[in-house]
Amino acid sequence: MEKPSWTPIVLSGAIPREATDLLAILVMGIVALEASLATIGPPVFGSRLWLPLLVVPPTVALASVSTTTRRTKEELALFAYGGSSWQILLRYFFRGAICALIAFSPIILQGFLIPSSIPELFLPVLALLLAGGLFYSLPSLRRIRSSSFVEHYKS
Repeated sequence: MEKPSWTPIVLSGAIPREATDLLAILVMGIVALEASLATIGPPVFGSRLWLPLLVVPPTVALASVSTTTRRTKEELALFAYGGSSWQILLRYFFRGAICALIAFSPIILQGFLIPSSIPELFLPVLALLLAGGLFYSLPSLRRIRSSSFVEHYKS
């Protein structure tokens, strides 16, 4: 039997669709909206990057951890379908990056409207995407590597 492509496994879970994901987007979105409105005056200590980087990691990690039993069943099903651990991690990385991108779209949009160079806009967006993806996928890595997950997979 031929092993399935990685694309459906990764992209099927990349879109944030759970209540915890939407709540994380809402919390980060409130911070982003406040930060974008606060920068109408002169920015203080470069708050355009450090505030989001303080908010994104714990928020997406909490969203990723909050539904572990459901996610464990989903991950077991993906393994049974022929998925690998890197595919599952990539799927959660994309989901966390999309959560951060959606939530901080007011700051990103404001960056497009203010005349600035491409690296000044690209680097904060890249940092947000990496932080969102990395901290969303780390709890999944811990679950996949745990002995209880292996026991569930064997049975």
